[in-house]
Amino acid sequence: MTEPLLNLDTLIVRPVVVIDGARYEILNADELSVLDSHRMGVWGRRIDALSASDDADDAAELAKLYDQLARAVLVGVPDNVFAKLSGAQQIAVADVFSGLLMRNKLGVAGAMATAMGTGQGLADLLTGVRELPGSSASTAGRPNGGWRKRLARWFGLI
Repeated sequence: MTEPLLNLDTLIVRPVVVIDGARYEILNADELSVLDSHRMGVWGRRIDALSASDDADDAAELAKLYDQLARAVLVGVPDNVFAKLSGAQQIAVADVFSGLLMRNKLGVAGAMATAMGTGQGLADLLTGVRELPGSSASTAGRPNGGWRKRLARWFGLI
């Protein structure tokens, strides 16, 4: 029997964060609607653009976007508790959620590589390493991008 290409689970298990000793859930990436995924992708692209700016107005918009994203992914956090979170803590929540999204995307990328029969491992696919038939060495320069750039593109951050 062959291994499945993709293992999907309909049971949603939400990760948990602790704020001031109380446990709160973060949305599971699998429960996002298409509209929510798109909206968060737009926010992510805007966050990337604003992060490169030194303008004070852009910094205010950036803080607002992190606030929106953290509010969107934290489940059941009362307003008075959320108000205590610093900007750095909101960024941490956004980063954790982004990491969960990346983990899912990596699983899909691995399934796609297997389905395409590329013969490459997932690590090689994500770093841009390509197998060339009949060649023991690459004559090309270092590939532009790599797995971080590819992940950013998948999440609509580029």
